[in-house]
Amino acid sequence: MTASQGSEAELLQWSKYYYVALTSFWIYDFILCIPDSVAFILDSRRGLGTLIYLKCSLYPSVFMLLNMLVTFLPSGSYTLCRWIYITNIFVGFMTMLYAECIFILRKIAVWERERNFMVFTIINIIAIVLPIVVCFFQEIVPSMGDCPIPGGVRYVDTKAKYSVIAVYCLLVVGELELLLFVLYRAFKSHGGWKIKNRLMRSLMHHNLLYFICSFAFSLGVILAAIFLPFLVLHMIAETQVVVLSLLVTRMHRDFWRSDRVSCGDDGVDISLSAFMAATPDVAFLENTSRPDPSDA
Repeated sequence: MTASQGSEAELLQWSKYYYVALTSFWIYDFILCIPDSVAFILDSRRGLGTLIYLKCSLYPSVFMLLNMLVTFLPSGSYTLCRWIYITNIFVGFMTMLYAECIFILRKIAVWERERNFMVFTIINIIAIVLPIVVCFFQEIVPSMGDCPIPGGVRYVDTKAKYSVIAVYCLLVVGELELLLFVLYRAFKSHGGWKIKNRLMRSLMHHNLLYFICSFAFSLGVILAAIFLPFLVLHMIAETQVVVLSLLVTRMHRDFWRSDRVSCGDDGVDISLSAFMAATPDVAFLENTSRPDPSDA
């Protein structure tokens, strides 16, 4: 065995330990948050936000299961390995997309569902998502090298690495745009950082935290694509999907819970899923007064 083969085998072994730790972390967090999740699902107003939340919280289980299969199955064909990997990529992509959709819904709500802005948002989503899909399924997937089970894909060619870099650059651009639109609306409508509106302040904090975390992971993937083996790149990308999905679902529940606590016993639900069910009350957004329950 050559030195390079020995280092690759060692890296593969460490990746198995890492995936077990990542899966254990997700299971632990999922079990820990079951009471909050059940309360949110039962008590929140049903809407698009709730549906996206459910998908964003459950898809990582399928994502991690597929990853554990390709890593720990005792044997399997090349075709089986490729199909598990392709499905894994698809599920991971959809998980990230649903996480982004939660923030897209927030952006639309902050902009009070302006027709022209919604049209622009839809066109912008297509302009970002379509190249990502093309890069993944026309450049990255066909360029996968050997795909043994156990182990999975261990390398991709240079062209595929450039496609990975392009995909994560597009992801950063889309998330930066989401952040800037929310910040612009906050500054324009509420006069800078000293925002008295609790709802708008929470949205800003969530967008900032999500962008910082996502940017750090995306930068790690880009640097790994340039300097490190594919296995390292894959581990960082897997971690990004799991951590960001956990972060987004926690933000969504905390957002809803804080509104429930602040509304006291009047039963008014002003969670994100509630005010997405109808056009937000301008007085509520501007002066922090509560919307009429009949409007929701």
